[in-house]
Amino acid sequence: MLPVTRLVATLFLLLGITGAGGEVPVDAPVAAERAAAEERYQRLIAEDRNAEAAAAAVEVVNLTAQLHGTDSIELAGPLTNLATAQLRNGDLREAEANYQLAIALLEKREGFLSARLVDPLTGLGEAYVRSEQYALATQAYERALRVNHVNEGFYNLEQIRIRDGLTEGYLGQQDLEKANFHQEAQIYVQQRKLGRDNPELVGPLTKLGRWYDRSGQTEAARLVYQGAARIVQKTGGEDSPDMVEPLLAIAETYRQQALLPPDPESNQSPETLLPLSGMMLRKALGIVEKQSPPDPESRARILVKLGDLYLMWGKQNTAADRYREAWQALSADPALEARRDEFFAKPVRIMGPLPPAIFPVPPRKAPPPAPKDLEPGYVVVRFNVDQLGRVSDATVVESDPANLLEERVRATAKNTLFRPRYVDGAAVATSGLVFRHEFRYAPKKLEKEDKPPPEQGDKPLAQPTSGAGT
Repeated sequence: MLPVTRLVATLFLLLGITGAGGEVPVDAPVAAERAAAEERYQRLIAEDRNAEAAAAAVEVVNLTAQLHGTDSIELAGPLTNLATAQLRNGDLREAEANYQLAIALLEKREGFLSARLVDPLTGLGEAYVRSEQYALATQAYERALRVNHVNEGFYNLEQIRIRDGLTEGYLGQQDLEKANFHQEAQIYVQQRKLGRDNPELVGPLTKLGRWYDRSGQTEAARLVYQGAARIVQKTGGEDSPDMVEPLLAIAETYRQQALLPPDPESNQSPETLLPLSGMMLRKALGIVEKQSPPDPESRARILVKLGDLYLMWGKQNTAADRYREAWQALSADPALEARRDEFFAKPVRIMGPLPPAIFPVPPRKAPPPAPKDLEPGYVVVRFNVDQLGRVSDATVVESDPANLLEERVRATAKNTLFRPRYVDGAAVATSGLVFRHEFRYAPKKLEKEDKPPPEQGDKPLAQPTSGAGT
């Protein structure tokens, strides 16, 4: 690796900056120009105009070098800002290079434990994650965490963003145990700061639950959401409006678990899980309806979820009643028409099989194939959805490569259940819908066209034996 002085000099040669390194006398006009460029950078980055922000950041770097020299500590911040704008603009290689320049400069001038290393190390980690260099990402984030702990102690809240980055890095390496650790550690830090029953802990617990949801750990997610609900109940009562979100999250975990393949080691089935989901939704609805007046958006959102649940059970009439109530609640206020359209302007997928993202499908618990061994493919299916949410006339209209996943993707579309489109409060059929499935495949392992699983038709989930309610 080049010495930092040569790295910085090379950078500024590329930027059109000349002159020897080292401190130079401060030039008042240049300083004023630099301040204006810095203000422009901050405004543009706040407005998410990242390409323009990067150009302004180059000006700041250029002018800082003129003021202080190409090897000055004053360049560390501008280089980090430049890299951040480049990262946000998708210029990953440039961002990586400039973060490394800032890191090298800080190491030389302030040492390997400088608190100012955290920002460029964290940015470098994100650049590596976005370019799928996960091992390098975790190295950068782990070092940022060590520097953070040395300077701020083990229980500071600044480490949260670093641990989020570590989660992404370890997830990219298929190391779910370490990814979990860095999410769970955040709760321990928050508990140390806030106490175990502090209402402010509900937000961090909800975040952890969403991580478990995202990573397919449904039962773990439910336990966390239940913990959040207990805190709300203890501090605000069981009818507290703050109970609504935990209840909805718990309901969703039951619904998602009901849609998973049957687990032979579990005594829970859709017949037991779906009533629990419905119970949580109705409890949340009761809390909203006790408010004076009830919030129409919250009420409609829960009614839609209940409608989806009843449609999954094959109780089309009850589902339609809930959907109409939601439509009417949202239509009464022009300000909520966009929310109404979000629910009802087009069919919305409720349940159904998913085609594979990688083909051939890797064995369970086996690492996925390396990206370099895979080629991109896609299948496009056109289909119709009737007023009951059922799919008809699913037809493959385009695919590449041909005769690979066509039948499986077509069967997937055919066996999907949708919330139907609504017009003037009534469900209507929709034709000409298009589903495009993109996947990656290993050409060397392909021998014949993949065959879809047996047709399942439009059979709804079995209705629960008790507790379904209406």
